[in-house]
Amino acid sequence: MLLSGLFNRGAMGVLERVMSFTQARHEVLVDNVSNFDTVGYKMRDLPSDEFFGALREAAAQKERRGTGDVLRPRSTRHYSWDAQGNLETTPSYVEDNNILFHDGNNRFVEKQMSDMAKNTMLHNVAVEMLRQQYNLLETAIRGRP
Repeated sequence: MLLSGLFNRGAMGVLERVMSFTQARHEVLVDNVSNFDTVGYKMRDLPSDEFFGALREAAAQKERRGTGDVLRPRSTRHYSWDAQGNLETTPSYVEDNNILFHDGNNRFVEKQMSDMAKNTMLHNVAVEMLRQQYNLLETAIRGRP
């Protein structure tokens, strides 16, 4: 109980949720790239604005309560969390953007590569910030830098 209170304070819970989101989104984006040549395949994605809106609301509620409870964003159309706090996702189909190939595929290589790069950068930032949080915690436990 004491340790969960330490790990659920501050930015740690938010950063863990962001890392779960970026991992799930990366899997969807990689699936899109691997299906560029699949006849009739429609690209999918996880809407970032919906995820970050729910996360922002949960962080604000947690801050108002001031407790060490686990950060649990509300379930949305594309996101939910199980009893252990693991993220479960339901990707949505990407609009055709007026590009549809003869095989029925709506691939858009440049956008997929751009989305993957942005998602990777967001994941790396979250990992680095979480690493810094754990380093601060370790320094506090040791009592010296």
